[in-house]
Amino acid sequence: MTNPTPMASSPGRRRSHPVFLVLPAVLLTTVLMVIPIVTTIVRVIENGGTGLSRFFDLPDIGQVFLNTLYWTVGSVGGALVIGYAGALVLRSKKLRLVGLWRSLVMIPWIIPGVVGATIWRWTLSTDYGILNQTLLDIGLISEPIRWLSDPSLVLWAVALIQIWVTAPFVMLMVSAALTTIPTERYEAARLDGAGNLAILRHIILPAIRTTTGICVLTLAIWALNSFTIIWVTTSGGPAGASTILPILLYQAFERGDQALVSAVALVQVVIGAVFAVFFARTMRTDLEEQT
Repeated sequence: MTNPTPMASSPGRRRSHPVFLVLPAVLLTTVLMVIPIVTTIVRVIENGGTGLSRFFDLPDIGQVFLNTLYWTVGSVGGALVIGYAGALVLRSKKLRLVGLWRSLVMIPWIIPGVVGATIWRWTLSTDYGILNQTLLDIGLISEPIRWLSDPSLVLWAVALIQIWVTAPFVMLMVSAALTTIPTERYEAARLDGAGNLAILRHIILPAIRTTTGICVLTLAIWALNSFTIIWVTTSGGPAGASTILPILLYQAFERGDQALVSAVALVQVVIGAVFAVFFARTMRTDLEEQT
């Protein structure tokens, strides 16, 4: 019996080149990222660098950078802690109605930012806010706290809102990553006498390191570009105590100062690029260790 000859390929069938498969993604990336960045750089150059010089000569620019740093570190760190804790609680076998709780905790991340910021502005109001009223009723404070009008508190108050919005994202990512850890690892650790903290440190955190890196980068980019929460609640006040780079950019835009707008945008691009490079190097190290 003769072997069947392989079927000849149809003349009309052509082999797709890999370049054509990635071309749509490249074009989309170019339109959404490369063109705006190049345009910003060109505008800064066209202005002769006057925007950058004026940006660094602003009398309160140091405070703006400090506010941006505190805002980013505080909101990212808080979201990570609460997100991790929530994901671990949702994985607990003692918890009932897990689907209901998971749906409820996702609400802050789903609702529009303006709505969430407005709700918190009412909640943190000095005169009629429900938070102050509750603290007064249970005797924890003797007078209302000026959450959004005290320069020493306002930045942490709005960072709390950012944490409330972004922690569900971390919870969702970590919950998905936890499902990839084999149960045999937990059982072996329990047999060796490991406690909950040891399991968290030596099993859970190393296993979801890549997920943590993705969360940190995403949260940092969101924080560096966050505008709605601060603008709706404080507009950058009082006296610039909650002004971060995106707020400064918008204030320059309102004044029609295009040179300063381009300068602030370029600084934000550079800061975001630093985070992206750090994340890329971390991911490459993780992949090399896995291989």
